[in-house]
Amino acid sequence: MLEWSPEQARRYHLFAAGLTGRPYPAGDAGIRRAFADLGSLQLDPLPVLGRNHDLVIQARVDGTHPDETLDLIHRERLGFEYWNKALCIVALEHYPLLRRLMEHGGDAYTSRRAAPLERDEPGTVDDVYAAVRRHGPLSSRELRTLDIAQGERRGWKSTRAANLALELLWNDGRLAVSHRVNYRRYFDLAERVIPAAVRRRSVRPENFWPGLLKERVRMVGLLPASGDAEAWMFLQQARKDGTLAELLRRGDVVEVRVTGIKTPFLALGDAPDRLAEAERAEPDSRVARFLAPLDPFLWARTAVERLWSFRYTWEVYKPTEKREFGYYVLPVLVGDRLVGRFDGAVDRANGLLRVHAYHTEPGARGLDDPAVYGGFQRFLGYLNADTAVLPNGETWTRTPVERPSGATSRRSATSCGARRP
Repeated sequence: MLEWSPEQARRYHLFAAGLTGRPYPAGDAGIRRAFADLGSLQLDPLPVLGRNHDLVIQARVDGTHPDETLDLIHRERLGFEYWNKALCIVALEHYPLLRRLMEHGGDAYTSRRAAPLERDEPGTVDDVYAAVRRHGPLSSRELRTLDIAQGERRGWKSTRAANLALELLWNDGRLAVSHRVNYRRYFDLAERVIPAAVRRRSVRPENFWPGLLKERVRMVGLLPASGDAEAWMFLQQARKDGTLAELLRRGDVVEVRVTGIKTPFLALGDAPDRLAEAERAEPDSRVARFLAPLDPFLWARTAVERLWSFRYTWEVYKPTEKREFGYYVLPVLVGDRLVGRFDGAVDRANGLLRVHAYHTEPGARGLDDPAVYGGFQRFLGYLNADTAVLPNGETWTRTPVERPSGATSRRSATSCGARRP
């Protein structure tokens, strides 16, 4: 068992999540390296400030923009979409491990819908699979055009039988997501999406749960040994069947006790070496970084509250009257401290970032902090927006970035009488 101070644990957490000590190059090269390090990006369809996976990458990599990350990963076959706590784009190297999850039935709720579909509309799954085999890649839109499996189905929302069949075939691994167009999924046979060399690799059954648990610990950085059920999604069995105890015995995973926090954390077996590396990496306090709502750094929310004294709930699905901070709120990281959070949305038509509210943590500076100003400047570049409109109506104009001779800007920033700290 390791005994760490809160300061050590926070440094380790930042380093393990790729938020410090990783000088990623800008643009596509940085996306490739950050995605390889993280191993998984949680997907969410809401495009309020770019989608969640875009926001995860922009917190670590300069020179990225909404819609670039997922397109690059699919285009270069760097990853595949599947369950990994939730719906994620997962690095291709983990396909053999998650194929075992597919063989275990994938998501239980999805797999339970197969029997009612076959009972009510026999042959639907086979018909959709045959259509994809013949015409793929296909989305639900093309299946509607082909008039295949268009009976209405009802679950938590109304859908078509074809949509459910695609989901079932993807859930059990027969289909894979080939690419997306305007976030719409296009499915093809798994053998036409996943490279043959990757499909030939296998994970022995006895290594499945240990491998899945170690990968989750690696992604989260510090996984609480109890509680935080969402961070343990798909891994409840590994916590109960002796898998965790065996990993602790072998030293593949270690228990970390943090002073003042009752619940221990789990870290990978090389945690002492990684802590030493993390302590040598000085967090950058010059420019704030805005974190995605579903960033791996925030997957274990109760643990984050205990370790960082920062309570964060994504309130996007709460009724308006029950929200405390706003609809789409991003935590603000400066150096090794979470200093605030803001609710915002991009107005693409007018080139604006509308900051609906900014909330400062106790003892931190607010919008008058030069690092926060720098963070908004960086974020405007990510959004390709010209101006940030603050809650009091003040505007901050995007500072033009110097470009090599001969390069042209998408459009020049316009002066709105902005002032900076």
